Amino acid sequence: MATVVGSAFAILLAFMIIVAFQNYSGAKSAADSEGASTLEMFRTEAYFPAEQRDAARADLVCYARAVAYSEWPAMREDHTSPLVVPWINRWNDVFHRLDQRSPSEREAFSQLLMEDDARTDAAVARFREATPSVPSPLWFTLIIGACLAVSLQLGMTDPRERFRVHGTMIAFLAAVLAAGLLVVNYLDHPYSGQAGSIKPTAMQFTLAAMKSIEPGPKPPCDASGRPVRS
Repeated sequence: MATVVGSAFAILLAFMIIVAFQNYSGAKSAADSEGASTLEMFRTEAYFPAEQRDAARADLVCYARAVAYSEWPAMREDHTSPLVVPWINRWNDVFHRLDQRSPSEREAFSQLLMEDDARTDAAVARFREATPSVPSPLWFTLIIGACLAVSLQLGMTDPRERFRVHGTMIAFLAAVLAAGLLVVNYLDHPYSGQAGSIKPTAMQFTLAAMKSIEPGPKPPCDASGRPVRS
């Protein structure tokens, strides 16, 4: 009985670790892709007239700030920041008014469209991976399975033998099971803010690169992406 329960729990735990790791890996990939796409959009806007370029770039800067410093803390609570969508909507308004007179402007417009699609897909994936992938019934099953595995080991203890040996083995088993559950929980919450969790590094790099490429006019937002009056 103990062997059957232990094997079943080990298979389930291994499967959950794989699922949670895929969630963590997908979240990191999405965050990196979003930062890279946003930076490429900023660079491509250099092909348009200065007034249009500066307006579009200012909105992108505010979008990047809102993602890095407002939405990241919000994702720890499994929700989005209300600051992000308005900035990308403002950018879309500017985008649809961009000149397409010269061949270079038309090519840049098409490139921007592809880059924005990539950014949108990455942003959706980033938030989707913020939602835990292990549902509550599975957590219940994992916890019950761990408790049952330890209980069966306790029940198999021979009272004629020294309990210290069996107690040590049971303690090691409990520690391994608890570590496995903690790994699943850690990987299933990629933006938790703990050591090793995914940080907005890609978007912060994008912000630094934007500033080094061309500072331009002051963006209409503060450092966290909140709108400010000009």
